[in-house]
Amino acid sequence: MPRGLDSATIVYPAIGAQWDMWVARISGHGLGNCFFCYFHAVVLAEKLGATVLYPPWLSLKIGPMLRRSKNKRFYWRMFKPYPGERSGFAKILTLVARYPKRKMIDIDGAAEPTLVEGSLNVVNARRFTFEGLHGHRATIRERLLGIVKDPVPPDHSWGGGNYVAVHVRLSDFAVVDPSIISKETANVRIPLSWYAQIIAALREQHPEKQVYVFSDGREHELEPLLELGAKLYQSGSDMTDLLAMAGASLVVGSNSTYSRWAVFLGDMPSIWLEMRRQAEKPSAPGTPILYVPIDHAGPLPLPSTFGARPLC
Repeated sequence: MPRGLDSATIVYPAIGAQWDMWVARISGHGLGNCFFCYFHAVVLAEKLGATVLYPPWLSLKIGPMLRRSKNKRFYWRMFKPYPGERSGFAKILTLVARYPKRKMIDIDGAAEPTLVEGSLNVVNARRFTFEGLHGHRATIRERLLGIVKDPVPPDHSWGGGNYVAVHVRLSDFAVVDPSIISKETANVRIPLSWYAQIIAALREQHPEKQVYVFSDGREHELEPLLELGAKLYQSGSDMTDLLAMAGASLVVGSNSTYSRWAVFLGDMPSIWLEMRRQAEKPSAPGTPILYVPIDHAGPLPLPSTFGARPLC
């Protein structure tokens, strides 16, 4: 092994998969879920000046192909190593030499995780939590822009755009009876009627704000929302879309960690479906957040003002 590869404290973000092959993942987690592991690993590594191993972003999965989804979620060539991250042959040599004596570091929200100095620390996100990350939002933003290879939206600003982002997750989420949607059931679709009510209120109360729909659904599936004056935003890249959502002045989220990351990064006001037990708030404590029941009737108490800059 080249000199120096076996001496430092090393952090390997195990970003989630049925099989982690070190250079690719088989049936890997989606982008939002991966970010929990990766950024917790980055924050822990910075505390000790540890070296981060470049994670296997490439995910090979058959589900999107069987569903004929327009986005296959491979994340192929979407990212590059951040300066200082160990990648390529050096990364593989490190893992081969030190993996048998690895230390497992679980992110579970129950206890504050700590690294083992001088060891290979494999960080695993057992709970998708923002606890421990809010104080590092600026670092995470900088890191994300430093690893992304896909285009950043022109005139991008965190949470400062003169537009609203509405995230509608469809393709791999199940259609269920609306009566069970608010009962902490994972991976289910929110009815378009819920989004339509919010978009209609936004268009009425804030006509100066353009509403953009971000979705893995097809245009004909989203027609009830587009008929209200919303526009479909399609960059062709999950990361460009996420950055555009994080630039909005208000986000209407789905039951997806993807939209929660947009709100964490942008730290803007947000609107969510009211659940029996609300998920952890992704924005800072003082940032407005509104929970709307699935069967809400009447006017919505939307923020009176928010945002300033246009989406180009």
